[in-house]
Amino acid sequence: MDIVTSCTIRSLYDYSRKYTGYQKRDIQHVASNAEFRILVCTHRQDDAVAAIKLLHMSSPSKESPIGVYALHLEELVGKAAPLLISHDLGQKSSSVGFRSTKVIDFFRHQGDLLPGFIRVQGYSSVSLPQFMQEDICSLAFDKLTSIVILPFHRKWNQQGKLIFDSKVVRTLNRSVLNTAPCSVGILIDRQKMCNSSHVPSVVNRVAVLFLGGNDDREALSYSLRMAKSPGVHVSVIRLIARDNIVEDDWETVLNSESLRELRLHVSKQDNVAFTEHIVNDASETALLVHQVAEVFDLIMVGRRHTEDSPLLSGLLEWTELPELGPLGDMLAAADLQKPVSVLVVQQQMNKMKG
Repeated sequence: MDIVTSCTIRSLYDYSRKYTGYQKRDIQHVASNAEFRILVCTHRQDDAVAAIKLLHMSSPSKESPIGVYALHLEELVGKAAPLLISHDLGQKSSSVGFRSTKVIDFFRHQGDLLPGFIRVQGYSSVSLPQFMQEDICSLAFDKLTSIVILPFHRKWNQQGKLIFDSKVVRTLNRSVLNTAPCSVGILIDRQKMCNSSHVPSVVNRVAVLFLGGNDDREALSYSLRMAKSPGVHVSVIRLIARDNIVEDDWETVLNSESLRELRLHVSKQDNVAFTEHIVNDASETALLVHQVAEVFDLIMVGRRHTEDSPLLSGLLEWTELPELGPLGDMLAAADLQKPVSVLVVQQQMNKMKG
């Protein structure tokens, strides 16, 4: 099948329809003794380095290992046909070069270092940028992953200078957020996270900014998984509006249940902390976010929040990158001086059959 025919078929078919009706493909519903499955997408080798640090912070264990599906994305050039290649099945193609093999081998090495803790399967997608999300979402669906990790479209060097900014990667990330059959995380790498598996004395300090909602609860669930590792210290910071009106709705019930579980962890674990901050307005929210960025190595935030929240009122108007939400957007700002890394989390969007 030539590239014209293949691309025509892919443009006419709505692949996202097959994901309709599938629920609980997220971190919050992963059993404590089950394999935690993650699809990690990379464009560059430094994407792989950042993702592997995150994987080691995700507390792989014999009881709950991590299944890693490493997908290297290559832009299609020339007249070659689009391909999704499984490196574990021995598939080969002249379209997939040394760079792709090197990235996949980098992930495989992690599985070799921690057999029984991390299991790795490698794939390459060779496609036009506008169709890459189909390979990502189809693979996530077929492998029953709980979350897709995407690299942020901007990169900085160790001096904080912007060295990479890709509109293609940004467009792809937005497409995956809209169609993914599971949760999605956008990893903003400022090279602050440490690979504590190689340096046991190093502790990664993780903060979760909790305002409430599906995405914040998902970020909280991920952080509590991380807290199973003694090399990770988790601080959950809840922001409460001073004029907060407690509503008797289902969201409030779900938030309360998540915080109840968190308090149980705080009572049993020295590496989990919980604080609450009363905030007057969005300017104080922004100030608190920047203060947190001064202290932590990784900050986890939910992408979506209630638009009329007094905690965020006015911030949405200044948001440059809506795919990160207002908090993620602040933490991805070019003028942020601290090299803190950020994971912006979106819980699976349930697409019910109509």
